[in-house]
Amino acid sequence: MISVAIENKRIGETQVLGPIALEIAAGETLAVVGPSGVGKTTLLRILAGLDRDFTGRVDAPARRAMVFQEPALLPWRSALDNLTLVAGVNTATARAALGEVGLGGLADRFPGQMSLGQQRRLSLARAFAAAPEVLLMDEPFVSLDAALVDEMLALTERLLAARTIATVFVTHSMAEATRLATRIVRLKGHPAMLDPSPA
Repeated sequence: MISVAIENKRIGETQVLGPIALEIAAGETLAVVGPSGVGKTTLLRILAGLDRDFTGRVDAPARRAMVFQEPALLPWRSALDNLTLVAGVNTATARAALGEVGLGGLADRFPGQMSLGQQRRLSLARAFAAAPEVLLMDEPFVSLDAALVDEMLALTERLLAARTIATVFVTHSMAEATRLATRIVRLKGHPAMLDPSPA
């Protein structure tokens, strides 16, 4: 369970987020939609514990994983090392995670030797390998073509269905949100606040 009670978040003199109250249960996938620049990534960074400069509180399990807009992989390390070093798992767990995302035969490849789609799969594998209780995804399918987005959505659906994770998925795509989420909210306004009606 994640419990959020943000009063405000400022960047310099600008108040980016207004009051935001949320609860996300284990097994639930919450999609946060809204226009570019409204504060979706800022909210996600607060939930991840990467940004603590806000007024309010976030109560969440310590085991959190984040999938960024870009894969954010270690380019000088193999696919296997990207899991063992970053997720802190053993080799057997890392190999199982690679197999689960269809990269079982690419453990020794470096990110630069992989397609963008494979890099996105590796990023997902790294997040899930850590066995998080909370998964945070920041527009993980951005810049992919429609066919690859569909493939990645199907993969993410399978991975989530096999686990009980509280997931927050930030996207500007209502189609992605509708497919992946069990609940959708919209972030809008200046400062941004949540509208429970996504339409």
